[in-house]
Amino acid sequence: MDKRRSIQEQLEDLQQQIDDLEVGHSQKANLMGLVEDIELELSTGSSVDAEQAGLLNRLEDMVSQFETEHPTMAGILNDIMVKLASIGV
Repeated sequence: MDKRRSIQEQLEDLQQQIDDLEVGHSQKANLMGLVEDIELELSTGSSVDAEQAGLLNRLEDMVSQFETEHPTMAGILNDIMVKLASIGV
């Protein structure tokens, strides 16, 4: 399976997890913004290195925030981060 397609499927799973998540509005907004940025990166593939590093750093931060209380979400985020890095994002 194409890695980009795999990431897109995981983003759909993540979207469902976010919808079901019982956290504050600001955390949901941060997650939604991250999903939108990843989708934008996948569709354009034109961000500069600094923005790419920022995206991966944001993913790492989200994994750290959710790994204890929401391990499924943290796992999805971590998988997405690894796959993005493997395709050069």
